[in-house]
Amino acid sequence: MAGNGEKRERILRFLAEQRCDALILGRRDNFAWFTGGGDATVVRSSEGGFGILVLTREAEYLVAHTMDGPRLLDEELAGSGVQPVFLRWYEGSREERAAALVRGRAVSDIPVPGARLAPQAISRLHYPLSPLELERSRQLARDTDEALAEVAAHLAPGMREKEVEALLLCGLARRGIECDVLLVGSDERIARYRHPLPSEKRVERLVLLHPAARRWGLHANVTRMVFLGAGVPEELAARYEAACGIEAAAIAQCVPGRKFADILETQKRLYAASGYPEEWRNHFQGGVTGYLLADPTLCLDPLAVVSPNQAFDWFITITGVKVEELAVCGPAGPEVPSAAGAWPVSGYEHDGIALQLPQILRR
Repeated sequence: MAGNGEKRERILRFLAEQRCDALILGRRDNFAWFTGGGDATVVRSSEGGFGILVLTREAEYLVAHTMDGPRLLDEELAGSGVQPVFLRWYEGSREERAAALVRGRAVSDIPVPGARLAPQAISRLHYPLSPLELERSRQLARDTDEALAEVAAHLAPGMREKEVEALLLCGLARRGIECDVLLVGSDERIARYRHPLPSEKRVERLVLLHPAARRWGLHANVTRMVFLGAGVPEELAARYEAACGIEAAAIAQCVPGRKFADILETQKRLYAASGYPEEWRNHFQGGVTGYLLADPTLCLDPLAVVSPNQAFDWFITITGVKVEELAVCGPAGPEVPSAAGAWPVSGYEHDGIALQLPQILRR
């Protein structure tokens, strides 16, 4: 198999557990995981890649149309030993050709004739992240922190949210970072919408910035807030402080063996203790990230537990504010690599774990 030895072993164990003979990977995130950062993208708005990997115990195949296959083989799978299976656009679908390569039963992350669809089970093969993947995640987080601070320095009353969007996309692109989600909201739109897409509205005082940044197939989903004025209003500051406390508690509990459901219960308790008992209902509370954009469903699984070397995206919202940083459970314990020094921070402590979290930036 083309992946490194550890990934080969995970796949072989997975096939044995699933009682299957082949693993079919057609999603961009799984292609990136298997290839160590490879990109099978053409249509950037789609989770599907333009090359399908068929991995059996005996051989590995890349199924792609002739307009995509050579690039994928040369630039994403060079020296891997993966066998090309190319077809022209009028010779049928990639999914049908992938199915024809399987002798026996297959499990897949995309719909393929005759294969069992199991995208969530397959995504769990991503963990634990390797030392290289952890360091790449940290570097992506640091660069995202820097890009956000750069944009914040140029914010001014009267700018349109669309202008802010352009600045942020440019700053990320100059660092080799793409963006799967980009939110820019200002003033009353932040309280009105949990997901404020950039509009033609002009900024007055408060701005929310959120890129779901992606590089090497990995994600750093970060939200920051900027206040343009002399002092942050007391009610806004209180809500943000409460959200930071909940964020810190969630990150501090990212230790191997901790149940995701227990982390959610801690969040609910802290929402109530802060005076916002119903706010947890209004947005996903978070979960794992990495090659996946985010999986916030694990907190609803009573058996799911934190594993070593995972990355996390806890998104804490209280109407009008949002706190979200990339967190990592590495060998030294929970850390927040996106709080990298380009943004003002304050200290928080939960269960004896001290963390630094970014604050509302005042300009």
